Amino acid sequence: MPRVEHIGIAVRDVDAVVKTFRELLGTEPYKAETVANQQVRTHFLDAETTKLELLEALDDSSPVQRFLDRKGDGLHHLAFEVPDLDATMRRLRDAGVELLSETPQEGADDKQIVFVHPKQTHEVLVEFCESVAPSWSAIEVPRHDGSLSVFERGRRDRPSLLVLHGAAGCTLDETAPLMRRLESAFHLVGVDLSGHGASAFPTDRALSLDLFVEDARVALDALDLASVHVFGFSLGGGVALQLAHRHPALVDRLALFQTNVRWTQAQVSRMKERLDPEGIRERAPAQADRIQTRHEQPTRLLRQLRAFVETLPDTSEVLSGILPDLSAPTLVGAVDQDPLFGPDTPRALQRGLPNARLAILPGEH
Repeated sequence: MPRVEHIGIAVRDVDAVVKTFRELLGTEPYKAETVANQQVRTHFLDAETTKLELLEALDDSSPVQRFLDRKGDGLHHLAFEVPDLDATMRRLRDAGVELLSETPQEGADDKQIVFVHPKQTHEVLVEFCESVAPSWSAIEVPRHDGSLSVFERGRRDRPSLLVLHGAAGCTLDETAPLMRRLESAFHLVGVDLSGHGASAFPTDRALSLDLFVEDARVALDALDLASVHVFGFSLGGGVALQLAHRHPALVDRLALFQTNVRWTQAQVSRMKERLDPEGIRERAPAQADRIQTRHEQPTRLLRQLRAFVETLPDTSEVLSGILPDLSAPTLVGAVDQDPLFGPDTPRALQRGLPNARLAILPGEH
């Protein structure tokens, strides 16, 4: 079943509704956005595994205003996220389901959307949505053997948060959704690591953890940032740990998600299978398409990452050895269903760090 991406609630007085949810849940909207083609302003509240979208009509022509006139404040729609909206629309049409538009429409929060006619769904308006790459411009940061693509979001008077993606990911494809959610609270920096996205491959060395740590430091120096929090996903978590060890004054706090610092040969073999270009195409064609689209040299990247994975058992010894020296407050996060790393992986990482806490979330990697 597709994930519930958000729950839409139509409101007349958004300030009053925000006050209610503040009192009930202790949360505030993390972003507001106008969707011109719907004449609606949206306000998003984080609800951990999903979001609440408060819908405020901008004028009488808005579909939300017509809803409010008929029904008053209340549940407006349920939105389900799908990986391929065009394919979903074809499937629904083939099943005789009536849609409210012939083509995907632009929605809020970097989404393409389509609604199902409520007469088909027992008068519950259902939306299907697909995330699309945000229209962000990269800063090209020079390096001695090429350049890095760096994305900067949010105001500089807020705490700075460096966001590091995983292997075969990139900022726009993997960490942009997190950055969008945090943009109202942080000054955010996303770095496409060497060979990923539009960042150049090094001319004189292979991909390595040391190289990726250098990437992060070069980006922060270019932006003149002397102190940051760091979030690292998977590979990015290993980069964050090594960055904190080498530059302790630079890193205030760490958040590590799906990060492994004790690689076994069996895990290396499974990861190499995941990174096989032909295997990805057969196993997950949508993922293969994203890799082809997001990276300038996708086949070269996957091949070099497979070679990099071979070094992870040795790298693990280095990372495990530095854990006791890392004093930065750290949040270790993981999902409870991971076919590659079992539940002992995040627990071992948390136990190895002197100032860490653990959060296990429902979901799959």
